[in-house]
Amino acid sequence: MLEAWEDFDLELSLKASFVLPLFEEVEPRTYVKLYGHRAGLKLRAYTGAVLYEGCSVFEASLLSGAWFDPLENAKRLRRRKAQYLYELWQAFPGLGLAVDPWDVRAIFYAIFLSRNTDYHANTVRWVRELARRAGDEDRLVALDPREVGSSYQLAQLAEIKGDLERVLAPLKAGPELLGSEGTFKALKARLLALPHVGPKTVHAFGLFCLALTHLAPADRHLLAIARAIGLADEDTRVPRKEFCLRYDCLRGPERCPQARECITAILMRELGHMAGWFQTAAFLYGSLYLSKGRDPVGLLRR
Repeated sequence: MLEAWEDFDLELSLKASFVLPLFEEVEPRTYVKLYGHRAGLKLRAYTGAVLYEGCSVFEASLLSGAWFDPLENAKRLRRRKAQYLYELWQAFPGLGLAVDPWDVRAIFYAIFLSRNTDYHANTVRWVRELARRAGDEDRLVALDPREVGSSYQLAQLAEIKGDLERVLAPLKAGPELLGSEGTFKALKARLLALPHVGPKTVHAFGLFCLALTHLAPADRHLLAIARAIGLADEDTRVPRKEFCLRYDCLRGPERCPQARECITAILMRELGHMAGWFQTAAFLYGSLYLSKGRDPVGLLRR
């Protein structure tokens, strides 16, 4: 049994992660990994804990999200900065960060295919079907993404798949990727050079494969919530690809001409290692509530 904090919610943590398509709920609160590293492993949710089978406690901790306790991690921030996280923590006290440093191609596919579509209705369905057909990373490379649908996202993935493989092939997947800023720096420009790949995709890859939790993949929900709570203003913008190609935001984002207006740079400065959790919680709040016209904790009414 993997012990987590009292409010930990396995289902919520998977739902907020690009790890989700690699799992299938086989019975209530029980998830089986259907692809890649430790395929067949089982995670079952209990109050504040996860029962795991077919993997180590370390692997279960990463894949479930239980390794990242938001309240404990927020204590490392000064009180004023930690206060920015409080409303989202109230909405999602059980939210961890489910990451996967082993199945890097499948995670990248999920991130890439999440652009401009409903993640849970479309992306998860596409990637889960690809995962079922492939079974592992080697066979995934041979699949044509257009076999599982006709969306432009799948067509664009088919277009870049060969070049993407040349970028990812030298990567040694596994726990040594965790926290590796050097790996992110080496991959960032090469990934951004691919057609249809923008900063949000690359930052999400850094967060959900490399566990670089100070990266905040930017979208409209993140901007709206950051503005509402005073972390950003009307001049704040999402990162621009041409600047991300030239500047290293991990080693001094202030050098980038957009640093004062870039929401990712702002969150890195203000929230540090909590920026990725804040973005993940903002995504959940947007997809579960704001997109349906709901705002249960009143974030946008402040």
